[in-house]
Amino acid sequence: MRHRIPTVGEIPGGLIAGGLVVSLLMLASGAAVAETPKSDNRISEIRLSGIRLSDIRLSGIRSSGSASASARPTVTAIPRGSGIHGYPYDSAPTVRTFPGAPTLYLSHYGYVEHEFLMSGTTNVYQQSGFWGSNGRWNVSVAQNGVPYTTRLLVRYPKDPAKFNGTVVVEWLNETTGGDQDPVWSEIYHQALIGGYAYIGVSAQQGSMIELKTWDSKRYGALGDSNDGQSYDIFSQAAEVARADISGVLGTLHPKRVIGMGDSQSAFRVDTYVNAIQPISHAFDGFIAIGRGALAAPIGSGLVSFSPFPALIRTDNATPFIQLNTEGDIEELGTALTRQPDNAFLRTWELAGAAHIDLHEGLYESATISREEPQVTAPQCIFGVQANGATQPDSMGVYELEDAALVAMQRWLRYGTTPPSGNQIATTPFFNIVERDRYGNALGGIRLPDIQVPTATYSAINFSQPSQQSLSPSQLTSTLQSIFATLSTGVITDPTLRDEGLCLLEGYDTPLGPATLQALYPTHSTYVADFTAAAAADLAAGFLTRADYNAAVAAAQKASIP
Repeated sequence: MRHRIPTVGEIPGGLIAGGLVVSLLMLASGAAVAETPKSDNRISEIRLSGIRLSDIRLSGIRSSGSASASARPTVTAIPRGSGIHGYPYDSAPTVRTFPGAPTLYLSHYGYVEHEFLMSGTTNVYQQSGFWGSNGRWNVSVAQNGVPYTTRLLVRYPKDPAKFNGTVVVEWLNETTGGDQDPVWSEIYHQALIGGYAYIGVSAQQGSMIELKTWDSKRYGALGDSNDGQSYDIFSQAAEVARADISGVLGTLHPKRVIGMGDSQSAFRVDTYVNAIQPISHAFDGFIAIGRGALAAPIGSGLVSFSPFPALIRTDNATPFIQLNTEGDIEELGTALTRQPDNAFLRTWELAGAAHIDLHEGLYESATISREEPQVTAPQCIFGVQANGATQPDSMGVYELEDAALVAMQRWLRYGTTPPSGNQIATTPFFNIVERDRYGNALGGIRLPDIQVPTATYSAINFSQPSQQSLSPSQLTSTLQSIFATLSTGVITDPTLRDEGLCLLEGYDTPLGPATLQALYPTHSTYVADFTAAAAADLAAGFLTRADYNAAVAAAQKASIP
C-alpha cells in the first residue's frame, strides 16, 4: 500500500478480460502429461489408486509396482565468497541499484543468510487413472532413483529465542527467466519481524540452468533430468527443513513447515496439493499466490491442458490458503476455479491488484538489476514513470500475503481458521470484472486503498500500443510465445520478457483533483476515512498490525486532497 501520484492513461480492461480469461489458460497444450519427483519423509497409512498402503516412507512409494526407497538428501554448505560473483543469486539486496530501490540488511533483524547444495535421488511420477476437475488425482512411480543436485537459499534468526517454530519453503520461480523469489519479495518484512525461517528451493530445471549460466563456478554441479523431479525436490526441501539436515537452520528446531509458491510455482503447488501431498505429507500448510484455471503437469511444462478447470480436492486435509488477484481473474481465468471454502481451504481474492504489485516489482528489480544488469525494467504504455520504466499497480498484494502468512501460522499453531473473503464481482458468463464509478473492481477483499480511493487500479498493461487492439486469441498467442521462450531458464529475449511483465503488472491512474476534493474535503477527512477502513481490515484479519501501522502513517503523510 503506497501513496503516490502517478500519471497514466486509460486501458480498455473490460474488453479483453472475457475472452482472455479462458483462452490464456489454454496456452500450454504442449505441457500435457509427464512425470514428477518424490521425496522422503514420514507417512503411516494412505490410499493411492484404491490400494491401501502402510508403513511407507515418502521416498519409497509403492503403488502398482515397487519403488526402491531413496536415501535422505545430502546437504553441503556453499562457502561464502565462492564462485565468480561471490554471493548467492537472489541474495538480500544491500546496495541500492537504482534510485528508490529497496535494500535489506538481514543483520538488522538478527538474521543470517546461507546457501547450500542439496543432492539426492527422486521418483518421477505419472498420472494414474483419470484426472478430473475435482482434484482427486492419483499418481504412480514411473522412474525411481533419478539423481539431482540443486540449491537452497536459507535465511533464519540467529537467536533461537526469536524463532517462532515455522519454516517457509518457497518454490522459486523460473517463469520470466532467472530464478526469482516472488514470495520472499512480498513477505520478507513480516517474516523477519515474526521470527520465521525461510528456505528457497530451485526445484525446476529452468532455475538450475539460469544459475549455472550466471555463475558456473558456484552452481556448476546443479542439474536434474526434467521437471518431473520437481515435486520430490520440493518434498525433500521440506524434509531438510523439518529435520535440520546438516545444520541448514543452525540450531533451530522447526515445528511447522509451510510450502509457498507464486505464479507458475503456484500452479505447481496446486498440483502438489492434489497429487503429491496425500502421499508425502511433507508440509503442514500451503499458501499459493496467483494461480490459474489450470494446474501444472506432473512432469515438464507450464500448465496441463486437462483437466480444465483444476479445483483443489475437497478431501485435502492440509490447511491451504489460495490468494488470487483481480489480474489473475482477468488474465489467468482464476474465477473458473472458484469453489466453496471448507475446513482446510480458504480462497482470497484481492480487488484492484495485478498479478505483480509495485512492492514485488521494486524488490525483484533491485536483485535482477544486480544479477543481470543488461536486463532493463519494462517500459509499458501506461503507468507512472520512474527511472526510465513504468511502475506496476500499487495495490498491496504484499499486505494480503503478510496477512495470509499470519493467518496460516495461527491456523497451524492454535487451530484458528482464517476468515473467508468475498469474491470479486464478475459477470455470470465471461467472468468480466464489474467496476464502480471510479473504474475500480467491486467485491473481493478490499484494502483501504480501494475503500478510500485516490486512483483507479488496473490489473493489465501493455508494452506496445498495437497490443491494445489485439483480440483475446491474439493476446493468448502473444503470451504463449512469451512463456514458451522464457521457460528455458535464461533471459534470452528481453523484449518478450517486457511484454509478459507489462501484461502482469498493471498500473494506476490517479483520480483528478476535483474528484479528490469532492471525496475528501480536507486532509483530515481522508485520513479519518482511510484509518477506519484500515481498522476494519485489521479486525477482519486481512491486514497485519505492522502493515496497518505503516499504511496509516503513509496516509497521514499523503498530499490528499
